[in-house]
Amino acid sequence: MEDKKEEEKKEEIKQEEKKEEDKKEPEKSKENISEEKKKEEAQNKNTLTESEQKALMNEILKLEMENAKPAHKKSEIKEHYEFWESQPVPQFNKDAPVEFGEIWKDHKVEDLRKTPFDLPEEGLEWKDVDMTKQNEIDKLYEFLKTNYVEDEDHMFRFDYSKDFLKWHLTSPNYFPEWLISIVQLDTKKNKKKMVGFIAGIPIKVCIHGYDISLAEIDFLCVKKEFRNKRLAPLLIREVSRRIHVRNQWWAVYTSGTMLPKPFAQTTYYHRNLNVKKLVDIHFTYLPHNMNLARAKNLYKLPTELPFSGFRPMEEKDVEQVHDLLEKFEQKFKVHGYYDKDQVKHWFLPRKNVVYSYVREDNNKVTDFISFYSLPSSILQHESYKKLMAAYSFFNINNTLTVKEIMKCALILAKNAGFDVFNCLNIMNNEEAFQDLLFGKGGGKLKYYFWNFVCPETEPKDLSLVLM
Repeated sequence: MEDKKEEEKKEEIKQEEKKEEDKKEPEKSKENISEEKKKEEAQNKNTLTESEQKALMNEILKLEMENAKPAHKKSEIKEHYEFWESQPVPQFNKDAPVEFGEIWKDHKVEDLRKTPFDLPEEGLEWKDVDMTKQNEIDKLYEFLKTNYVEDEDHMFRFDYSKDFLKWHLTSPNYFPEWLISIVQLDTKKNKKKMVGFIAGIPIKVCIHGYDISLAEIDFLCVKKEFRNKRLAPLLIREVSRRIHVRNQWWAVYTSGTMLPKPFAQTTYYHRNLNVKKLVDIHFTYLPHNMNLARAKNLYKLPTELPFSGFRPMEEKDVEQVHDLLEKFEQKFKVHGYYDKDQVKHWFLPRKNVVYSYVREDNNKVTDFISFYSLPSSILQHESYKKLMAAYSFFNINNTLTVKEIMKCALILAKNAGFDVFNCLNIMNNEEAFQDLLFGKGGGKLKYYFWNFVCPETEPKDLSLVLM
């Protein structure tokens, strides 16, 4: 009997102990959850040491370079360039006919062909694009939006806005006949559709101390279905003929493609502003040990400028900005010239086109920031359709360092709603890249002269911005 009671007592003690354990279990769970939360908070903490920032940035840059596909390598120089070997441009593996200056000198306006070049088939015809007519701007916009430059993976394609095209192609003293399209008659709809386009605008450039008026060539584009008909060389020949009629014999242009023969090779760097979007669309990548919260913190920018005196540029600033730009340009071996009318055209702010800011002290403009808007269509994403990209134009620092004025540009671009800030390593821009977490792009933008030879030019000696 006593044994039985003893067993019952032991069982009661066990039950009591079990109840006590059950009471403690939720507390343990809370403790575990709390520990996990602390770990998560530690991982997502809002402060990163300088060494942590550098380590994470190095990993991001390494990952981006592994995923980037360089547009062209030196080994991709072709053995023959059928069209370009017939043009007055320096050739690979051949000595230039002159060391500096013109290649083709024996030119006369009276010797030029008087009519446009023949097109390869019936139904095609030449047509100037009238940028004073909105319906023609609309057609050009749609043509470029669906056919112009896209990346190798077919993920992004430039989407120049209508306002941007009008701004860029109607610069002061532009020539309407230098804006050339090839159209095809659609007999069923009795309409003409654009199948090719090229543009030239007049600019003045200093090339290693030599001043020259020439044409900037841009927007060479042929509809995909017509790229086997040799329309691109025809567009180049025709715009060249029309430029020569104006007694101008030189041109400058850029390309991501390796052609004979660049005088400068530059690289785009990008600075992430909207990290989540850029990761989602595979514009940028995060290393395995970095989550989105830490990436956002790494690239975080203040909303207020760290320096006083900045405001949007106004028409009253044109003369002072012109003087600043003129002094700044003299530092570089190859640079453009901007008279006051051009400063007014190119830099006065235009919504969704160009953004310009001055820093003023006692009515004196001391520093200048500018960038322009060039979005890209996002071709393979369900949610996002447009990448909003700001491109650095000119940043002139007198009272600030290059890093300080570039940081101001990043803040202004972020506040204006841009996802990424792109910048070439020309001028003194590269001084700011590392500290401000710019990532290096995979390809190079090459600069070319037509009918002119000059020494190979380092990006830091170049301040020619072609769009």
